[in-house]
Amino acid sequence: MYLVTFRLAPGEYDTEFHELNGAIQAAAEDTEGYPGKQTWHAPDSEEVLVSYYRESSDALVLFGADADHKRAKRRWTEWYDAYEGTVTEVVETSGSGFGDDSSPLV
Repeated sequence: MYLVTFRLAPGEYDTEFHELNGAIQAAAEDTEGYPGKQTWHAPDSEEVLVSYYRESSDALVLFGADADHKRAKRRWTEWYDAYEGTVTEVVETSGSGFGDDSSPLV
C-alpha cells in the first residue's frame, strides 16, 4: 500500500481549478488500485492535508500518467500559496476504535 499526501496552503481557486480538480478526482477513482482518500483541515490555519491511498506502485504510475493530473502539477502556483507532495510506502498498519469504514486501510 502507498500513501500519497499533499500538504496544501490554499490560494485563490477559480472555475478552471474546480473543473480540473473534479476531473482529477474522477480519474483517481477510475484508476485501478485506488481504495480511497482522506482529507484533514488544520483547525488553526488554512492548511489542508489530502491523502490518497494506492494499492501498488503500478497504481501510482497509472494515475501519475493522467493528463489532467500532469497539467495540475505544472500549474499549482496558480492556486496554492504552498504545496508539498509526499509518497510513502505503508509497511504496516495497526489499531482499532474508529468504529466506521472511513479508512481505506480498515
